Amino acid sequence: MNRLGFRSLLLIALSLLILWTLSGIALLDRIKLSEPVNNVKEPIIRVLIRTGTESSALRKIAEPFTKSSGIKVEFVELGRDNFFTALGTQLFAGSEAFDVMFMPNTSIAQFASANAILPLDPFIQDPELTDLESFNLDDFLAIYRYQNAIYALPTDISTHFLYYRSDLIPHPPDTWDEFYEAAKRFTRSITPGSPTRWGATMPAVVPEERSKIFASLLWSFGGDGMREDTGQVMLDHEPSVRAGEFLAKMVQNKVIPDDLLSWDFARTRDALLSGEVAMAAPYWNASYKDIVQSTSRYKDSIQIALIPGIKDENGKIHRATFEHSWTLAINANSANPTDAWKFLEFATGKVGGKIYVEAGGIPARRSILGDERYRESRPDFGLLLESLRTARNEPYVPYYNALVEIEERALAKIITLHSEPELAFRTAADELRHLYQSIQINNAKQSKHNPKNSE
Repeated sequence: MNRLGFRSLLLIALSLLILWTLSGIALLDRIKLSEPVNNVKEPIIRVLIRTGTESSALRKIAEPFTKSSGIKVEFVELGRDNFFTALGTQLFAGSEAFDVMFMPNTSIAQFASANAILPLDPFIQDPELTDLESFNLDDFLAIYRYQNAIYALPTDISTHFLYYRSDLIPHPPDTWDEFYEAAKRFTRSITPGSPTRWGATMPAVVPEERSKIFASLLWSFGGDGMREDTGQVMLDHEPSVRAGEFLAKMVQNKVIPDDLLSWDFARTRDALLSGEVAMAAPYWNASYKDIVQSTSRYKDSIQIALIPGIKDENGKIHRATFEHSWTLAINANSANPTDAWKFLEFATGKVGGKIYVEAGGIPARRSILGDERYRESRPDFGLLLESLRTARNEPYVPYYNALVEIEERALAKIITLHSEPELAFRTAADELRHLYQSIQINNAKQSKHNPKNSE
């Protein structure tokens, strides 16, 4: 390079350095301008949330909390597509970017086992931080523990309902056999002249729908995937296979859409509102509010009922409904865990819960869901409480993601008719047993190398 060229590059580099320096000074000036004049920092916590109706309702809690506590709340909002990846990456990396995070109950064991979130018991038991009588832990519909310690409290609770067109089906089906027969009557390819294209539908996308939606069907048939306490795999047992065969029958006879794997929450709701389907089940209770607030010509005809069940030889109907919660937990690397707890207590408490209802959320407190003032405005609350009497959770295990991936692959084979249910579930069950054994072996090795972990 000649001397002129070198000098030109040097001049450009120097110019960029000056520009970078001036930009940095300008940024520092903006930061300084945002600080209080007396240099006393305002207490602040940051809450990681996921875009959606739940997070929109959670935002409404921030202002009342700040007024009562003096603690400012900032929300770090991520989209639905990258939320779980970012949450895990940040927590496992020891990030201090947020103090409180919004997470599904199924993630708790994974993060608690890695010491990425804090146990809440020390905050709950501290009388200077928590008034146990007014906070009333017994009022929660669910409390999430790992190894006997509380790690998260629910702010929003979900279960499954049966949605049906009451102008077509005056009485909701009580059993899955009745559900299937009603679906046949209102499937146009089976019953020409049917006002609806399909008799029934349900969401079946991944990662949030397929295994969760199928759980209500699986459990009501008496089946199961894997037992949390013992690791026993039951997916290839006869009741589980029967549930899979029922799903396959609906697909084979086209009473549900053949592209079901692409159906999500919104697609299912829109099919009800447009008159494409006569029923949706299992389907999320959260859709009810959207339906009654819609402009659909069918909204007054779309009613909700308990998930169907299986009738035993004595005529008793056995139902088993799925239950799922979005919770709040505290980052183990939070710089201010005490203020983080104050927000968590307020948001999941009775005051925060009522604010959450007014913002369209579904709090996980019996006293709020059963409050007479919501009887007319939120009739779904009564059915929610009734449904939760037979509700169950998925396993709270650190290897939850791997477990669900195996189950979802098997369900995809059944829904696309690429495999008989018995074979699909037998293959998945073998994979689940291998997964559990691998986890046990790995845990034993860790305990051997780290004796303190086994104490």
